[in-house]
Amino acid sequence: MYYKLFKFTSKIALLFSVLLALFIAIVYLGGFGPIPNSKQLKALKQAEASVVYSADGVLLGKYFQKNRTQVSFNELPKHLVDALVATEDVRFYEHEGIDKIAMTRVLVKTLLLGNKSSGGGSTISQQLAKNLFHRKDFAFLSMPVNKTKEAILANRLESIYSKDEILTLYFNTVPFGEGVYGIESAAQRYFSIPTEKLQLNQAAVLVGILKANTYYNPRRHPDHAIRRRNVVLHQMAKAGYINTKVLKKACKSDLNTKYKNILLENPNGYFLREVKKEAAQILEVADQPYDLEKDGLHIETTLLAELQNATLQSREQQLVKLQKKMDIYWKGLRKKEAVQVLIKKELQQTKDFRKYKRQKMTANEIDKKLSKKQSKRVFNWDTKSQNLSIKDSIEHYLKMVHAAVYGVDVTSGAVQLYVGGNNYEFLPYNLVNSERQAASTFKPFVYTAALENGQKPCQWINNEQKAYEDYDNWTPENYDHSIGGYYSMPGALAKSMNIPTIETYFNTGHKNLQETVNALGLKKELKNGPATALGTTSYSLQNMVHAYIPFATRKTTVSPYFIKSIRDAEGKVLYTHEIPASNSVALDSTNLEIMQLLLKGVVDNGTARKLLTTYKAKDAWAGKTGTSQNYSDSWFIGFNSKFIMGAWVGCKYPSINLAPDIGGGSVAALPIVGNVISKTYSDLEINTKLAAGFPEFSEAVVDACDCDYYREENTLEKIFDLFDKKDAKKKKGNFFSRLFGKKD
Repeated sequence: MYYKLFKFTSKIALLFSVLLALFIAIVYLGGFGPIPNSKQLKALKQAEASVVYSADGVLLGKYFQKNRTQVSFNELPKHLVDALVATEDVRFYEHEGIDKIAMTRVLVKTLLLGNKSSGGGSTISQQLAKNLFHRKDFAFLSMPVNKTKEAILANRLESIYSKDEILTLYFNTVPFGEGVYGIESAAQRYFSIPTEKLQLNQAAVLVGILKANTYYNPRRHPDHAIRRRNVVLHQMAKAGYINTKVLKKACKSDLNTKYKNILLENPNGYFLREVKKEAAQILEVADQPYDLEKDGLHIETTLLAELQNATLQSREQQLVKLQKKMDIYWKGLRKKEAVQVLIKKELQQTKDFRKYKRQKMTANEIDKKLSKKQSKRVFNWDTKSQNLSIKDSIEHYLKMVHAAVYGVDVTSGAVQLYVGGNNYEFLPYNLVNSERQAASTFKPFVYTAALENGQKPCQWINNEQKAYEDYDNWTPENYDHSIGGYYSMPGALAKSMNIPTIETYFNTGHKNLQETVNALGLKKELKNGPATALGTTSYSLQNMVHAYIPFATRKTTVSPYFIKSIRDAEGKVLYTHEIPASNSVALDSTNLEIMQLLLKGVVDNGTARKLLTTYKAKDAWAGKTGTSQNYSDSWFIGFNSKFIMGAWVGCKYPSINLAPDIGGGSVAALPIVGNVISKTYSDLEINTKLAAGFPEFSEAVVDACDCDYYREENTLEKIFDLFDKKDAKKKKGNFFSRLFGKKD
């Protein structure tokens, strides 16, 4: 009887073995789909995110199909590897890819007992195979087929790659939740550090996530993450990787996560978009095609992260202050007919309004729907969720004060700070490239044209108010409503006077002004009329900053660039930016030096004096404020001999003006620049750049600009008095040479 039972059992075992062998053979031979061979596994390449770094080595962002950044084995801390092996595959260094006992157990339970969730038994190599090639659906045979495929692949992987290489592939492949793949992306996401700097506790948290990357997510479920981390730590102690003392201390520690999702809330989003455009142009002409989202390129940009962060902070600090006053001003402004028309127009463009219209609702029904409050995600400086109706959200953005800031190295064109708006996620429109009226920042171009046309800085310019008959009796006023007397060019520019600027425009001629702005890189055709002199033409912040660069260099201009170098995933240099020879502008260098001195006077004694008195700018700076009509646009552009930065502040539409008490260029825009240049940075290059000052001005230029800002009368007696009062050491030549800037 026992013999018969033994014989029957043996036959069953033999039959099972034959069926199992047959099943494995069918899978091996591709009966359930092809299995990658050794050659294909050797050529294994995963899609990898391209990473973008600042010039000072800070990770700014990524471009990817899958958020994965590769690391080498040398970058994996020992305690990270130990945590993985102890938790997932304690015999990893002993097997060749398959834990045969565990594998047999899973197959028996699945095939004989039909336990589809039996799981278990997967080595690190098998898990790697699963992550690389993913599981497929084969109905009731899904588990045994996929497990068998993974076992075959694991064996092949171990025959090709070393244990260290297997671990590296695994860490670069495994998902950590939130669309994050690979240990480097996970370390940056949850702890804001590179893999090589992970501490024991942090490594245990990340290995713990692998069991269930949502349930053990340390941001969403910190209590779950701590419990799982402690399991990992106990497994490490059990395997002999850490002692009891280390275990106890580690288990008592906090998570200490430092979560940073630079994909959703990236303050450098505007800059990254420009970098992506430039990278695409560079790679288009490369020797071989590269994919920014798959090929793991390393892009080093021109941005100085410390300077950029200071600018972001300064921008936010200023706009929070301005917004409080704008909110009060809006209560009256919104009642104006033009603003009500704009609100109505914005409402009618919403998808909700169009939907209700299609449903043939009455005007009252639509109004009721649009007035219903609900929790909405909108951008605000203190919170991203508020109870607002659709009407409220329209007004929320219409009254919002926006800012853009742009900074460039004037000798190379490297874009070193770039703030395109308040928030890229909510407000992706790039304000650095948005065109707005240049206002008084245009005036230096008028005076440069006058210098080119032969006018001397100390010639007196009439400040009497006039009505221009040929221009509908237009009667311009000065900002301070003053009239009468005469201004010199230094005085008119420093005090940003309108009437003398228009007088200069007529004396210079429209054609000469057009030629001057063209030479400075502003190719737009100017409207022929005196209002043009006051900056009614619209330019972008980037355009305006670059037009000022010849004032900073006294001769040359540069084109902006964003990328210093691009390397492939193996470190091979694909591109290095070569700074071209400087481009000289077609303007007299002495006149550009004069304009530099006059714009320095705007900071020393004019509308931008706060840069020195309030913000204590390091060394000498020059610049110009600008305020468009009705306070719609606020500007400030400041520079020294090495660096230039400009700021624009305003609302979404020019018809929504800033409150008068906050709308001036020196009040709204200048403080953003002032706070940035007044700081002391840990990066000495930044400090040196911001304190560069200017080369010594030539004696001829200083003499040519050495005059009072203003005179009540323009008489010869007054002019003689001017020179009689000069220090004898400063006198050069006779009266006429002093008056007209010529030597004997």
